[in-house]
Amino acid sequence: MMKWTRCLLTAVGLCMCAALPVRAEDVVEAWRGGSFSGYIMIGVNAADGSVWAGDSSGKLVHLAGDGAQLWQGQFNWPVSVSVNATDGSVWIANEEGIEVVHLAADGTVLWRGGTFTHPRCVSVNQTDGSCWVADEHGTEEVVHLAADGTELCRAGGFLLPPAVSVNSADGSCWVGDRGNNAVVHLDPDGTEVWRGGSYPPGSIWSVAANPSDGSCWVGAQDIVHLAADGQELSRTGGSGWTFSVSVNSTDGSCWVGNIGSGELVHLAADGSDLWRSPVDYSEGSVSVNPTDGSCWVGAGDQLVHLVIVGTTTFPDIPAYHWAYDEIEACVDANVVKGYTDGLYHPSTPVTRDQMAVYISRALVSPSGDAAIPDPPATPSFSDVPETFWAYKHIEYAVSQNVVKGYEDGTYQPGVTVDRGQMAVYVARAIVAPGGDAAIPDPVPPATFPDVPDSFWAYKQVEYCVGQGVVTGYEDGNYHPDYPVTRDQMAVYIARAFGLL
Repeated sequence: MMKWTRCLLTAVGLCMCAALPVRAEDVVEAWRGGSFSGYIMIGVNAADGSVWAGDSSGKLVHLAGDGAQLWQGQFNWPVSVSVNATDGSVWIANEEGIEVVHLAADGTVLWRGGTFTHPRCVSVNQTDGSCWVADEHGTEEVVHLAADGTELCRAGGFLLPPAVSVNSADGSCWVGDRGNNAVVHLDPDGTEVWRGGSYPPGSIWSVAANPSDGSCWVGAQDIVHLAADGQELSRTGGSGWTFSVSVNSTDGSCWVGNIGSGELVHLAADGSDLWRSPVDYSEGSVSVNPTDGSCWVGAGDQLVHLVIVGTTTFPDIPAYHWAYDEIEACVDANVVKGYTDGLYHPSTPVTRDQMAVYISRALVSPSGDAAIPDPPATPSFSDVPETFWAYKHIEYAVSQNVVKGYEDGTYQPGVTVDRGQMAVYVARAIVAPGGDAAIPDPVPPATFPDVPDSFWAYKQVEYCVGQGVVTGYEDGNYHPDYPVTRDQMAVYIARAFGLL
């Protein structure tokens, strides 16, 4: 079902960024239906998976995740909708009605009005319920409204601004300034903090802020990913009018609707392709649900719900994550678990206590913690007493000659593990309980320039290379001092213990 798109050099070698996927994905239609006219404007409620959709005939509908209609109303032209997942309400840019409308989840009008000439786009702040509005023609301003409709600020100096997107983490707002061929970043009070970019004249039509890292995707002729400070992170060639972009804040990926070509594209955080639609989604409007990674898209006179095929244990480890297979294999083998928030947190560095837990579980896999023998009554280390959460695992790793303490008699469980150290632990685990003496001497020459035969962990790194556990980076080095993250740890374990 999953297809490799390029050689896997990243697993425990090339990539330090958890958001660099190396796999294509399969996308299927979970639902298609409705009867719409013209452009379909879409907003997803990440809390319940429902969707609001409006079209150029003025119809606005609220649908459940399975397509069942919850509510329908009529407006002049709901050209933009933005859903507040906190309370289920929705903000609407009622373009030809020259107003902005705030509706409750059941369609009750909470507020409507404002001073606008051509409200083109709305974006709600999930934290405080406020809403930013792009008033494209006439005043050509960006307006910040409180949840009750009170005007908080009004920023000028734009020329045909068609798009706004708020970063709910800090309240700032990104603006597409189509007439000035620039992207603008505003503070919550409307103060301009950055302006720039390189875009063809009149090509900017959409922006999407990612509250998880402050970055912003820009839909222009190309699809551009900007860091919070405006630095260009990636640029993916487009083929026409990129009418809509929607970012998945869980994994940093972006869905792109291109009216010029009819393409629907899913891009990874680094701008690489994850999926391109084989059919024409000519309406171009997209909205992603970061909870499950699915996407709603307008297709002609219908609305389509697309889902990514593949069962995932953790929302932040989608099926196209570069270490998806290895993490899922470690889950199946009772080696790894998620956090209390239900996430895996792949980019979190691994500490010495966590490493001992992973390796101890792997040594008794798939039986889990219950199969790890009871520890000795007297602790081996002064800073790992019997009450320590990983006491049993650390003591078992000691008994298997996988870990040792420091000269001062401590274990220092909170110290982050680097790649050189991890190679030592994994190599010892493979030959456990034989220890370093059971690891064969390597055959020259050294595989990596930064791990010569004089390096303290040379033998163990070379053994891990020979066992197919580790690879180097694109620069040819191993980088033994780089910290090991949770996704990389899962790859070490899965390869070393043959879990795949």
